[in-house]
Amino acid sequence: MRIALINPPVLSSERIAPVIRTLFYNSPPLGIGYLGAFLEANGHQVRLMDAAVECLSYSAVVRRLREFEPELVGVTSTTVSIASATGLAAVLQRALQVPIVIGGPHVTANPQETLAASAFDYGVIGEGENTLLELLDVVQGKRTPASVLGLAYRQNGQVVVNPRRPYIEDLDTIPHPIRRDFPLQKYQPQPNDEYRLPKTSMITSRGCPYSCIFCDKAVFGKIYRYHSAKYVADEIEDLVHTYGIRDIAFVDSTFFPNREKICQLIEELKSRKVHFSWTCSVRANIMTRDLLRAMKDAGCWRVRFGIESGNDEVLKHLRKGINKDQVRRAVGWADELGLQPKGFFMVGHLFDTPETIQESIDFALGLPLKDITVQINTPMKGTEQHDLAPEYGKMIARDSSELSFWQPAFLPKGFTEAELLRWRNRFYRSFYCRPITLYRHLQYISRPRDLRKYLRALGLIAHLFFGKQ
Repeated sequence: MRIALINPPVLSSERIAPVIRTLFYNSPPLGIGYLGAFLEANGHQVRLMDAAVECLSYSAVVRRLREFEPELVGVTSTTVSIASATGLAAVLQRALQVPIVIGGPHVTANPQETLAASAFDYGVIGEGENTLLELLDVVQGKRTPASVLGLAYRQNGQVVVNPRRPYIEDLDTIPHPIRRDFPLQKYQPQPNDEYRLPKTSMITSRGCPYSCIFCDKAVFGKIYRYHSAKYVADEIEDLVHTYGIRDIAFVDSTFFPNREKICQLIEELKSRKVHFSWTCSVRANIMTRDLLRAMKDAGCWRVRFGIESGNDEVLKHLRKGINKDQVRRAVGWADELGLQPKGFFMVGHLFDTPETIQESIDFALGLPLKDITVQINTPMKGTEQHDLAPEYGKMIARDSSELSFWQPAFLPKGFTEAELLRWRNRFYRSFYCRPITLYRHLQYISRPRDLRKYLRALGLIAHLFFGKQ
């Protein structure tokens, strides 16, 4: 069959903060890349389209698809982009009259609500490769919808959600994701994450074994599975030699929960002498100076730490599995080794007070971080904190399209929407409006391109310091 898989457009009318809008443009949608590769390996013809990075309208998507004449169209969607995905599906249903499938995190967490929209004929729940492959047999009349694990569909006006499908144990059985259909030159990293160009992203694992209450593990689960060092190195060599990639961001939920995996990858890369730079997210509680040094020697230029809060009691409630002392040590080592550490924080946790947020700000100021990202805590459906939220505050989002981590959707007791935004903005101003932060950035400016990326950042900085949405 001919299958089209689409990352939906970002609509100009959508209420998306400037920072998260840029996230749609900084890396290819690898989820549909893996699905497409898996379908092609099983004999189907696939066309991928990233309508977001190409700034395509609904009508432009339809025109391209008519040239390909697909027999089924799949649309991926997070919660932030579900309004656009639903609108696109309605247009495609009228224009093409082929089955429309929705996949991704949103439908996995909200299958009944999502399939209630008549624009979608089917929903793929969780890990999608085998479910989508079997769905093609349904479309061809070779099997019934009820026989496909992980499938949601409508029957007699009711939404039916089949039992979940077991996760793929050996990830190396999935081919490397298709990238040929993505305009790789159009993806631009956020300014403070730009190091060498061209840059792209990779995923080396699925699942996360940790228990953070704010994290949605609905798609890939809690069992950590990872590609072999050989598989990852093969993909890196392809990116470097075929696409000219010079910098790679590993964007796994958890890049490695143990030291063995990263050591195996480093040794594999050394044996191949492939030259590239890279970044990854790490956990403070498993970092050692020697491991960070080995990563630096293998080309790593930045490590990202999920810190979330500067209050140990809040961290315990979040079940983050780290404490402030571990963060201090690990970030200190990363800075000493020149790994340009970046910290991720959130304000508006269920358990936050003005005092705990100020403590987070003070903690960040005391760490040798080069950059930070500060999000607004959002209890997504499918997370443990979603069920706890009514006890600690109230949801103010009118619908799921307003759940973005960049504008308040939940207010802890004692906070207003305006106050939460002020705390977020104060966090950014307190961190970046300091001579030490300016110094940390100035020492890495050596080329005209470095100046250009900081000029590009000015609009985002203004929003982060003073923005209201």
